[in-house]
Amino acid sequence: MQAPTAPTAPTAAYQRDPELQAALDALFAETIDKGRRRVPHSEVQSHVERITQLGRSLGLNRVRPEWNDGSFQGMLTTNLTGITEDNVCTMARLTFGKVKPANLMVQTDQKAAANMTGKADEWKGPLAASAQDPAHGYCIRTYFRLIDVNVMGCMLVQGLYDIDSQKEGALGVTFTGFRLQPARPSDPEDVRKWREALGPHNEMDEVGGIDIVLEKPARTTLSYIVMDPEWNLAISGAGTLMCMKAVPGDKGVNAPM
Repeated sequence: MQAPTAPTAPTAAYQRDPELQAALDALFAETIDKGRRRVPHSEVQSHVERITQLGRSLGLNRVRPEWNDGSFQGMLTTNLTGITEDNVCTMARLTFGKVKPANLMVQTDQKAAANMTGKADEWKGPLAASAQDPAHGYCIRTYFRLIDVNVMGCMLVQGLYDIDSQKEGALGVTFTGFRLQPARPSDPEDVRKWREALGPHNEMDEVGGIDIVLEKPARTTLSYIVMDPEWNLAISGAGTLMCMKAVPGDKGVNAPM
């Protein structure tokens, strides 16, 4: 296979290499296509190695601003630290240890239940609407369920990104704070259950929102193995795979949901 240098064609002219497309298809056939969005890394390691090789040879293992910034939806991860394949974890794990009760069990990946399937849940750049640095915002929205009381919640994590000029394909991400609130704040029964579960342990505003500023920001690095107009695939600082798919036409984190 020919190994071209970094792609220079504009986004509209980009065509994915057939071997890379086949490698992505093989990865997704064993995961996303089967409804599996959180899997052990060992199960997909061979696919990751193949995609990494192709991304490097095609010059797609680098951060290009026009493909980095935008709206995305998280499609696949191999992060199983403190969370099950069924997306069950503690409140402490979900909230950087800042929201109590710490051992309250939650289930993430509830976009379908929130009628948000196909919608963006990750934003980079201006669409992340960062007041601190509008050009380099990074935020993630997670829908989750308080398992014991069966109430949906929404978490918006806010942060910033920076590009590591010394390491090709590396994007530093610093999370600075987040907000939790009921996913259906107009439902009085949901709000009542939410307040009963979390109110005695946390400061809340009038709609049940919990705002947290991380005094010690959480920092990670994403090393991109493929970045093109549709897919951003990266390895986190913990060595886990993250696959993010672009959502064209999305208006940003502050657009009406």
